[in-house]
Amino acid sequence: MKEPLNYTELVNRLAYKEGRNETIVLLVGAINARDLAKVTLKPEAREALILGLTHDNAKVRWWSLQLMDHLADESFIPFILPLLNDPIGKVRRHAVHALTCDVCKPDRCGLELSKSIRARITEVAHSDADARVRKEASAAVANWGS
Repeated sequence: MKEPLNYTELVNRLAYKEGRNETIVLLVGAINARDLAKVTLKPEAREALILGLTHDNAKVRWWSLQLMDHLADESFIPFILPLLNDPIGKVRRHAVHALTCDVCKPDRCGLELSKSIRARITEVAHSDADARVRKEASAAVANWGS
């Protein structure tokens, strides 16, 4: 009999390059953007990804964001928002990206962001310590103007 997947352990394995692609497929059911757009995430995988956002390892936080970005589930928004304050710039930049990038989402349909979230991203565009994070946030703010 096949042992059930331990989704928390799969998320922990995102820290390691070796076997990461296989881990992602086991965790969410797909690896490329086209296939991720069609995934129905299991509740256990969803909860594990949310826990991954608070992992001690920045790579796990980043990869959890990466997957959430392509899954485009608005219920992830409250869990992504705290990462706008992550100590690692690369994680903060990807938190902005996961919240604001329409291109990565199925049918290029972005997340519905409240005025307060847009205001927070605008603040990041002006005040984040990392120029790459400011650039990502500024691009989002500029797109909202169009």
